[in-house]
Amino acid sequence: MRRRDLLATTAAVVTGAAVLPLGQAAAAYGMADTIEDVLFGRLTAAPIPDHQLGAQIAAARADFRATRYSQLARRLPRLLAQAVAGRDAASTSEVGPASTRLAQAYCLATELLVKLHDDGMAWATADRAVQAARAGDDPLTLAESRRWAATVMRRTHHREGAQRLMLDAASQLQTDTGLTDTSTAATYRQLLATASYTAALRDDRDSAWTLLGEAEAAARRTRLTKNDRFNMLDLAVYKISVSRVLGDFGTAVDYARLVDPAGITAPERRARYWEDTALALHGRGNRQAAFQALVTAERDTPQEVRFRPWAQQLTRDLLSGDRSNSLHGVRDFAGRIGTL
Repeated sequence: MRRRDLLATTAAVVTGAAVLPLGQAAAAYGMADTIEDVLFGRLTAAPIPDHQLGAQIAAARADFRATRYSQLARRLPRLLAQAVAGRDAASTSEVGPASTRLAQAYCLATELLVKLHDDGMAWATADRAVQAARAGDDPLTLAESRRWAATVMRRTHHREGAQRLMLDAASQLQTDTGLTDTSTAATYRQLLATASYTAALRDDRDSAWTLLGEAEAAARRTRLTKNDRFNMLDLAVYKISVSRVLGDFGTAVDYARLVDPAGITAPERRARYWEDTALALHGRGNRQAAFQALVTAERDTPQEVRFRPWAQQLTRDLLSGDRSNSLHGVRDFAGRIGTL
């Protein structure tokens, strides 16, 4: 299953230059249901007990963190339909927790759609995540939903508004919770780091490094271990990202050399390390090292390379620039990931 096939399980499918009718595309790839079916009410399900829904959301989140994108795409439509049914059937006293569960499910859908660069569908799921979180009872879920909404805004060239939304979410989370537990503190750091990356995309260097410094300072105020979510290693990877998007490829490569990817426990975050490292090396002009980073990424997180546009575009760039056939194996690699 390649990226265009995977999109068949989430929304409409593009095959070559043609868009298949949704039902035909889903049948072609053995997938009866899509996220689009849920959004437009074509797919419904019976509600399930909250503890079962929570377990299914946790399993779906584990798929995402392990870069099992095809498995997550198959799981999501029914999971979303069950979460919608649970919210709709909730009593007055239960509507808050049920809305929070629904927001969590829509956040996961947005995360996957962002990974696949399906920004149009991601707008819809991000908006529904925020609306459900506002009706919910959990400040952390509201902050997460706003972070993903801001990420979609940023990707569709609303970068100033995206940065403002992330900073507002961080401020509200701090006010509402005091950041007294590890989950809220981690989300606060991640909001600041994501706002830093957004500032870098706006070429606002001062804000980018100031915000990342604030995230690092917040991390130092907590005794973090490598098993804590969004720890110092995650922030080190953000330094590579920020440097790269600012065009400082040499600095990005230097930061990459300081990070041992084996210490990054979540495959999804390791994939981000390989993405930034490969793109920075290519920007630096080191095509051989960029290709080696791609090969390592494929070995470590294969679905990341097969489905993500950054890997496909970098592979095409390496192919088109390999006039002397100096990159041994690049054509075979391109065939494996579907760019030939």
